[in-house]
Amino acid sequence: MVNKNTTKKTRKARKNFPLIKFICTIFFFVGTILFVINAVTDYKTYTNSEIVKANVINVSGTKNDMLNVKYRYNYDSNKYEESAKQSVGEIKAGDEKEIRIRRNAPEQIITTPIKTAVMHNIAFALCLFAYVTASINLVKLIG
Repeated sequence: MVNKNTTKKTRKARKNFPLIKFICTIFFFVGTILFVINAVTDYKTYTNSEIVKANVINVSGTKNDMLNVKYRYNYDSNKYEESAKQSVGEIKAGDEKEIRIRRNAPEQIITTPIKTAVMHNIAFALCLFAYVTASINLVKLIG
């Protein structure tokens, strides 16, 4: 004989099943859109940038173990003095460093290395893949 409470729970789970599938699908599409936007933004940032030689003219510490580094550099026959917060090892005034700047806005210094940006995108993609795998297993378990 079938227990009536078990039958009611099964019916309720089947009614909620399309809602769970819908929610999982929405989260997947939102994650995919965010991933694509992030990847395209990173691609545009690094393809529209250039490495220039800069002189370090001042280094000061901040509260969260970051350094405020002021650079002096030339780009396209113009001189710039800009600051950037970054986590760098040993750096002192008078050093010459290679920095990455935007071509269309040379006063903006890009402090995130390209390897870090690529690793962030890979990590995002792996998390999205793990979410899809977990969602599929959840749907199989409920259904």
